[in-house]
Amino acid sequence: MKNRVFWLAVVVLALLLSATMLVGCASDDTEVAVDTTTSDEAAVERPAWADELVKGDGKTVLIGADTNYPPFEFASDDGDGFQGFDVDLMNAIGDKLGVTFEFKTFDFEAIIAGLAGGTEFDMITSALTIKPERAESVLFGLPYYQDSLALCVPTDSEITSVADIKDGARVAVQGGSSAHTWGEANLPAGVKYVLNPDTTALFQSMLAGDADVLIQDLSSSTEFVKDAAFSAKIVETIESDQFFGMAFQKNALGEAMKADLDQALKDLAADGTYAEIYKRWFGVEPIFLPGDISVEEALDAFTL
Repeated sequence: MKNRVFWLAVVVLALLLSATMLVGCASDDTEVAVDTTTSDEAAVERPAWADELVKGDGKTVLIGADTNYPPFEFASDDGDGFQGFDVDLMNAIGDKLGVTFEFKTFDFEAIIAGLAGGTEFDMITSALTIKPERAESVLFGLPYYQDSLALCVPTDSEITSVADIKDGARVAVQGGSSAHTWGEANLPAGVKYVLNPDTTALFQSMLAGDADVLIQDLSSSTEFVKDAAFSAKIVETIESDQFFGMAFQKNALGEAMKADLDQALKDLAADGTYAEIYKRWFGVEPIFLPGDISVEEALDAFTL
């Protein structure tokens, strides 16, 4: 009996020694998963308002936009989705908020009504100028870009400035755009407007001889005139204090979205992400950072 107890003790001791050796080998020869996530890198909590939206698939926030408007939003090189300054900015905001954003193509002339109606998309990010009349229908977020207007003409045109635009001239603009607003306030009453919500179509109309000049945002016009196929050039920059902002519905849901996206923009400005995206698309340092200028200041500065 004593021998059996002795040998049983030996076996147990041997097993214990073997287990200890195996643990030691594992620590030397295998990778052990370790959670190194810091509190700053923890999963972002999805905001409550994102789950209240019903126009997407329950997970995606839909953005109404003129998706043929480089360098802000335009078709990806592979034709799958969109790219541009606004797109990169919304992706960065999505990472901050734990939200997936998706751009939906919409007629720019009707984009404010589309948001206010509440059935087409959840918000607007579309190089949209913060204007007093628009602020009557939608809630604007913080200004995130400043632009001017450009006077574009065919490369063989003799028009060199706004002063050369006379009664009867045909002026191509996006209907309802800042350029349209500026034209009605500053050009001769007898000019004829060639309206189209699509900027490519506007440049094509001038190429076809259906318009004498084209007025559009400077940033976008700069991109279009690079394409020799349009045979167009910029002859004058029309200085203006127009600031772009995201737009939301005027309700509690829109206010919650605005608060979170405004804060995300400020965070992107603080950590350098905004400037990185800006330089990627425009090649220069930002004129200002989100949070430097309020919506009220942008509305007061609007001079078109």
